[in-house]
Amino acid sequence: MNVVPINILTGFLGSGKTTLLRDLLRINAGRRKIAVMMNEIGEVSIDAKLLEGFSTPVFELNDGCICCSVNENFVAVLDELADKASPDLVVVETTGVANPMNILYSIIDPRFVIDAVIATVDAKNFLRMKDEVDVAQEQLDVADVVVITKDDLATPDELRAVQRYVAEHRPNANLFLRHSLDVWLLFGASYPRTMDAHLHEVHRHFEHEGIETFRFQSDEAFQLDLLQNALESLPKNLWRLKGVIHLASQPQAFILNFAYGRYAMEDYDGKIESRCDLVFIGKRILSQKADLIERLKSAFASQENFQTS
Repeated sequence: MNVVPINILTGFLGSGKTTLLRDLLRINAGRRKIAVMMNEIGEVSIDAKLLEGFSTPVFELNDGCICCSVNENFVAVLDELADKASPDLVVVETTGVANPMNILYSIIDPRFVIDAVIATVDAKNFLRMKDEVDVAQEQLDVADVVVITKDDLATPDELRAVQRYVAEHRPNANLFLRHSLDVWLLFGASYPRTMDAHLHEVHRHFEHEGIETFRFQSDEAFQLDLLQNALESLPKNLWRLKGVIHLASQPQAFILNFAYGRYAMEDYDGKIESRCDLVFIGKRILSQKADLIERLKSAFASQENFQTS
C-alpha cells in the first residue's frame, strides 16, 4: 500500500497560506495528483473559491475551526478524500486561528503519513499578533518548515527581527523567505519532524481569545473609489475582510481580500449567492458590527436591498 504524505499548512490570519497553495497548484500543472482539505471560519468558503480552475479536488470543512468545532468531521472527510481522490499528496490548509497540534493527533489513518507542518509567518504583522493571540505562537511552535511571507513588504529591520525570533523559538525548523522560494522545496519534501516534548493538544476555541467573525451579504454593487476609501478607514482590530463583490459598471464579480490594512481584488467567474458576500474577522469586532457594515454600505453605488447574517 502506498502511503500518502500530508502537509499541514498553518499560519495566522492573512499570512499568505492560500497564496502559497495557489502557487503550488499553478506550477504543479497536473504533474502530481494533489488533493486539498480546506477549513475556514464561517459558513462561506472564500479561500476555496481562489482554488477554482486548478482541476484540484478541494474538500471543505466550514463554519468552525478544524481544531475544535469541526474536528469530529475531519477524520470522515479525510476518509472520503482517500476514496474519491486517490491523491499523491494532500495539503490541509487550516483556518488562521487553528492550532495544528490537534490535527496531528487526528491523523491516524494508516493510508496517510504527516510529511511536515508548514507555517507561514507574516514579516509585517507576526511579532505584534503573537502578543495579541496565543495561537499565532502555537502555530510556529509546531512547524517543521517556516515560510516568512511579505518579506518584500517588510523593512530590513522588520525582516531581521522576525527572522531572529523564528530562529530563537523554532531553531530546528527549516526557514525560507517567501519571495526567493521554490515551493517544491516545501510540499512532499519529507522534512524530519521535530516535535517539542512540551507541546500538547489545545482545545481552546478561537472565540476564547476574543476573535470574532460575522458575514455580510447584499445585492448591491460597490463604487470603486468609495470602496477604496471605506477599506482605508477600517479599524486595526479588523484583521481580515474577504469575499465576493461586484463593482458598478463591471459585469464580472471580484474576490476582495483585505488583511491588516492592505487589500487586493481579482476577477472571479464562479458561482455566487449574492452580489456582495463578505466575511469579517478580527478582535472583538461584534460590538462594532453596525459601524463596520455602515462603512461598507456607504460605498454602495445605491443604498437598497441589503441583509446581514
